[in-house]
Amino acid sequence: MMRKWIVLPIALAVVSAALPSRAAFKSHRVCRECHTDIFELWKDSRHATSYTNSTFQAEFMRVQLDRGRETAKSCLRCHAPAAYLANEVGGQSPNLVGGVSCSFCHSVAEVRGGAIDTCYVLDTSGTVYGPYKPTTESSHGIKYSPLHLVADMCAGCHEHTNANGARVLETFSEWSASPWAAEEVYCQNCHMPILFDLNVADNHSVTNYYVTAHEFQGGHSNINLSHAVTLETTARRDGRKLLVEVKITNAESGHKLPTGVPVRKLVLVVTLISEDGINISSARKVYRKAMQDKYGTILESVRDMFLNATSIYTDNRIEPKETRVENFTFEVPEWASRYRIGTVLNYEYNRPILAEELVSMEMARNVVRSNVIK
Repeated sequence: MMRKWIVLPIALAVVSAALPSRAAFKSHRVCRECHTDIFELWKDSRHATSYTNSTFQAEFMRVQLDRGRETAKSCLRCHAPAAYLANEVGGQSPNLVGGVSCSFCHSVAEVRGGAIDTCYVLDTSGTVYGPYKPTTESSHGIKYSPLHLVADMCAGCHEHTNANGARVLETFSEWSASPWAAEEVYCQNCHMPILFDLNVADNHSVTNYYVTAHEFQGGHSNINLSHAVTLETTARRDGRKLLVEVKITNAESGHKLPTGVPVRKLVLVVTLISEDGINISSARKVYRKAMQDKYGTILESVRDMFLNATSIYTDNRIEPKETRVENFTFEVPEWASRYRIGTVLNYEYNRPILAEELVSMEMARNVVRSNVIK
């Protein structure tokens, strides 16, 4: 069979003129017929819902209203790449509602370029690329792909420089510069761990009894968030002053915290609480990457960051394996003979659904009581 090769520059604003038809990509519903276990993991994932989720749809509609259909179409390069290639912008085709679909990812034969101009080379002949070596006959061609086991596979959509030259997404670059890259710990190790007692395919003659997790859990997963950082709080008394030291360690993330779209932030809140539960005083520290436009305005919406950002205003996020030390001073009132210190690290982002909505998830917590403070 003659192979059809398509080069898709995800991080750039151009694409090969030789676009495939919508028939070049199989519907995820077809894959479900033989790969039930993997489909059940994928179907509610951030990849499966990358186009249909309400947060994306709210921004996507705003971009269409503000900039027009063609500009909005560029969002599909990462949120529904098969639909983008097949020139499907509206409707409910499988290529659209399938988001980052089975057929797209498993058509990737090669990744070209570096962190900024990464592009995918697709084989749309029907051969399926993946991390399993074929052991028997299949209804489609199978080709072993070590690429699907390394971070380069993720780089095309998790690294983006906009038309103004502003580096909006830097997750792949952050990982590349981290100690984890040198240790050959890849995105898949954390975001697609091995799951046992599951089948790659329903036909047991071609199964391994394990699969890589296709939920792609990340910043929206309480499990991943709770494992990412460690907190250590210590305090000492100096007269009526209480000197508090908090150590935050990015222990397990292979990238900065937080990463991804710069609406995300970490908020550290340290509170001095009386014995009977009264909040005496509190202090906070925010960790974020802030983008600005050509006028110096700090941008708060996803669409503005992708369309209007011209540079990074500030970035104080926590590097992989870095321990950040923060110091706070509280005045202890005379009536507070006993007290405790509560330290909480929250992960926050604004979600634009009808009205702006703040989402806050606790990542870590410490409590230090007065009887251990000297």
